[in-house]
Amino acid sequence: MPFTSLDFAIFLGFVLVLNWRLRARLNAYPYFLLAASLAFYALGAFKFLPLLIVVALANHLTVRLMKRPEGRLGRKLILGLDIAFCLALLAFFKYFEFFLTTLDSLGLSGPLESLFKLPEIVYPVGLSFFTFQGLSLAIDHYREPDRQLPSFRDTLLFVSFFPTVLSGPIQRSESFFAQLRRDEPTDLNLAIVLALSGLFKKIVLSSYLSEQIVRGVFQVPESYSALGVLSGVYAYSAQIYLDFSGYSDMAQSVALFLGFNVGRNFDSPYLTSNIRDFWRRWHISLSSWLRDYLYIPLGGSKRGSKFVNLLVTQTLGGLWHGAHLRYLVWGLGHGLALGLTHLSMDRRLKKIKARQAAGLTDDRPPKPKYDQLKKWACFFLTFNFVSFMWILFRADSFGRAMDIVALSFDWSRAGQGAPLLGWMIVFLTLAGQALGNGLKKRMMDVQARMSVPVLSLWCAFWVIMIIKMGPDGVLPFIYFQY
Repeated sequence: MPFTSLDFAIFLGFVLVLNWRLRARLNAYPYFLLAASLAFYALGAFKFLPLLIVVALANHLTVRLMKRPEGRLGRKLILGLDIAFCLALLAFFKYFEFFLTTLDSLGLSGPLESLFKLPEIVYPVGLSFFTFQGLSLAIDHYREPDRQLPSFRDTLLFVSFFPTVLSGPIQRSESFFAQLRRDEPTDLNLAIVLALSGLFKKIVLSSYLSEQIVRGVFQVPESYSALGVLSGVYAYSAQIYLDFSGYSDMAQSVALFLGFNVGRNFDSPYLTSNIRDFWRRWHISLSSWLRDYLYIPLGGSKRGSKFVNLLVTQTLGGLWHGAHLRYLVWGLGHGLALGLTHLSMDRRLKKIKARQAAGLTDDRPPKPKYDQLKKWACFFLTFNFVSFMWILFRADSFGRAMDIVALSFDWSRAGQGAPLLGWMIVFLTLAGQALGNGLKKRMMDVQARMSVPVLSLWCAFWVIMIIKMGPDGVLPFIYFQY
C-alpha cells in the first residue's frame, strides 16, 4: 500500500483519528499502533506478515537470552546466531535466484533442481529495512547490557512501525521507545509541508523523468545522441533522489502526524564537494547503520587499514542491493572513492598538525577566487561520479551499463536529444537542494498564519494540483525492490 495511493489516504485518515484520541493513553496506545502497523503491512503483503513477526521474535529472544548470566562468550554466541539467522533470510530472498543461475551455468543444477527449485520467489517488501532495524535492537543490547528489556509487543511495534517498515528511515530502538512512552505535541505544520513535498517529488517530477526520458534512454540508448544519453544519465540521477527522498519526506510526515520524529534521511547530497560528505547526506539512516554495525566492528579508523575497512563496508553495501555484478562494481567504486577521499583528507590534516607543532604558520594571502573555483570543480566531479555510478542501478546488466557510458561520450553519432523540460527538472533538483530549507520555512510561516478551514483548503488545493500534474498511474518507489 504505497503512500501515494488512495487506499493509503483512507487508511491513514482512520488511523489518525484514533491516534489523536488514544495518544495520551500510554497503556493502550502501543496496542493500537501495533495493530495499525500490522494491518498496514498485511494489506500490502499479507503472505509475508509471518516473516516480519519471525524477525521481530528472533531479535526479541536474542535480547532476552543475552540478559541471562552466561558470560560474554555466551552472549556473543547468542548474538552471532541471531545475526546469522537474519542474514540467512536476506541471502535466501536476495541471492537464491543467483545461486540457481550459477549452478546452472556450471552444469550442476540437474541433480539439485528437484531439491532447490521453487516455482517463484517474490522478494518481501521492506525485508532489508525491518531486518536491519531488528538487528540494531539486538546489537545495541549486546553493547549496552544494562538497557531496559523491551516487551515483545514493543519489539514487534519497533520492527513493524508502518511509516518506516517499507523503506525506512531505519530507526534506533532507544529513540523510538523514548517517543513511544511520552505524549508530545505533533508538529502538524512541518508534517504538511513534508507530505506535499514528497508527493510533488514523486508524482510530478520523478514520474516525468522516468517516463519521458529515463525509460527510453536506458532501453534503447543507441537511438540517442551523446547529449540525449547524458540527459538520461542525469535524469536518472535526479529521479532516484526525487523518488527516494520523496518517499522519505512522506515517511517522516506520516510519523510526525502520529507524534514521532524519525529523522531526516537526505540532506542536500548532490551539493557536496567530495564523496565522504555525499555519504553523510545520502540515505543517512542506512549510511549510519553501516558505519555503526559494520565499519566500526571491522576496525573503523582505529584498527587495521581504514581504507580496507571502508572498501569492504561499501562493497557489502553494494551487494546488499542485489546479487549482480553491477551492484558489486557500484559498491567497489564508491568504496575506492571513499577510501581515497579519507586518505587525502587525513594526509592533509597531518601536514597541518605537523606545521602547527613546528610553530609554522601559513602567511600566504587567501585566494577566494581560487578556493571558489576549486569548490565548484570538486562539486562537478563528485556529482558526475555519483551520476555515472547510478547507471549501474538502472541498467539491465553490467554490459549494458558500459554501453551507456561509452555512448554518452560518442559525440560523432546523431540521434534523439532530450526535452528541455527534462534538463530543467534536473536543474530544479539541484536548486531545490540548495533552497529547500528556505522554501520549507517560508511555507511553514505561511501555513502558521492560516486558520484550520483555510489550511484544509490549502492542502486540498495542492494535492489536487499535484495529482493533475502527474501521470495517470504512479510507478512503485524504486527502493521497494531493496
